[in-house]
Amino acid sequence: MSDGERMNFCLSDLVPPLRWSDAARITALADRPGLPDAWWRALPLHRVLAVLDAEALGDLLTELALDHWPAAAVGDVLPALHVLDPDEADDPQVAIALDRAGSWHGLLALSGRELADQPFVKARPVLTALFTAVFLRMSPEEARPASEPVPEPIPEPVEDPPDEQVSELPELIDAAFGDLDDQTWMVAQNRVFADEPSDSEQLARLLAVHPAVIHDLEAALRDRLSHWLALPEAKPYTEHLTWLTDTFGAAVPKDRFVAAAEWHGRELRSLEVPAWRFVLATLPGHRLSGDWLVAGDIEDLRERTRSLIASAERPPTVPQALEMIASLGIRPDVARQWLESVPQLRAQKASQIDPDRQPGGQQGGLKDVALTRRCFRQPDGRWWLRVDVSGDHLDGGEVPLPSGFAAYVGLAPGEDRTVRSAAGEVGLSWHARPILGSLSRILSEVSAEEGSHIFLTLSEEGMLRVRHLPAANGGDETSRALRLVGYTAPSGTPEQAARVIAARVGLTAPVERPELLARLRERGDRDLLTLLG
Repeated sequence: MSDGERMNFCLSDLVPPLRWSDAARITALADRPGLPDAWWRALPLHRVLAVLDAEALGDLLTELALDHWPAAAVGDVLPALHVLDPDEADDPQVAIALDRAGSWHGLLALSGRELADQPFVKARPVLTALFTAVFLRMSPEEARPASEPVPEPIPEPVEDPPDEQVSELPELIDAAFGDLDDQTWMVAQNRVFADEPSDSEQLARLLAVHPAVIHDLEAALRDRLSHWLALPEAKPYTEHLTWLTDTFGAAVPKDRFVAAAEWHGRELRSLEVPAWRFVLATLPGHRLSGDWLVAGDIEDLRERTRSLIASAERPPTVPQALEMIASLGIRPDVARQWLESVPQLRAQKASQIDPDRQPGGQQGGLKDVALTRRCFRQPDGRWWLRVDVSGDHLDGGEVPLPSGFAAYVGLAPGEDRTVRSAAGEVGLSWHARPILGSLSRILSEVSAEEGSHIFLTLSEEGMLRVRHLPAANGGDETSRALRLVGYTAPSGTPEQAARVIAARVGLTAPVERPELLARLRERGDRDLLTLLG
């Protein structure tokens, strides 16, 4: 029996964007011969694979990823890729993309759009090969070569109740709470199911009753809720709560919670409140704190996140941090978003202020590097340091490193290390300041000249990776600015160039030009500020 037959889950359980999108409006999903309406969330995957084979399903998911979720990381589109053996995606195009990304985690961190921007990489066949490899693991055994062993099963997601039951849940709630008296209804509206509960004394004055009456009404309504949830007729609803709890894990953004089911956005006729507020009030153990729905206390989860990152022997890379926080119950599809939401995240034990940064920047490897001059996040998901080649470098001089970048690559104060490179071993040390040993051999091999640029990072395996860009000869200011962040494709419009630069200095959402210039000033990138005006 295949993985897909052992586990009764559907495509939307495997592909989180399908849960957060209005999939009914995605024409590529509709009118599939042999498949019913809403098959992606109603039909077990092994039955889908009996109609669409693994490659056809891989083609379909590739189309969705590129056309509908181009900004989503490949590993967020299909999180099962994180547990796939890279050897199972044995394809020349994947090999090229993997070489460009530098590591499996780096490849999965790229979005479809970033993948398409990589030189020599063809995004569509890469994605198809990756997605198909996962679906092959869940195809019926007869689809496999006889000699191929059946792998370990991918962890089983919990299946949402059937569509026909889910669609009836608002009516089920309305039937249970449609007979509230006026005062209880007001308490439900303004206290129990309110986005921001009203003050009980103010509500008491509005109803011309003693505040104790409001407390008694609220307690009675909450008791009624608990009693109803225990009744057999409420089982479809409690199954929905179980599915939500298992799907969300320890934390989920509020907008994803609201969009988790189509009916969450409807208004309950009996209570005249959005259904998601009713769900929130009955979801065990979860609290809404700002933009996040969290199991327990959000500050406790944030502190446990900070402690986990800070306790690492070396400051983790972003992919490593994403893996680490899975132990806290953070799901892969929201892990990056959660990390970015945790204030004062410490990813290093060093306390030195980065001399290359303006005062006031945050400390910590994950945050520091984003605020460190000449450090840029490339499409492989890693941060690279730009070194402007000088005569001293060519003569064998040491290369000073900003402390934010040094911490990012795992160097601690007082430490000496040796790292491998394509041209032999290179020393790293942090005493008076962080430095990288002589790069003269590497510079000679790439024919670097004074005024050219090299970009440096360490791979997941601790290998020093070096990319050389010759000095720009002419070109407009926008093209020169893009070159300084490591982008060499045609510049396009100034707006497009600003989006590229914003992404490379760690601004994740679409930003206006003043915000980009403010980030560059904070980092101290005066050369970019001059070119961008």
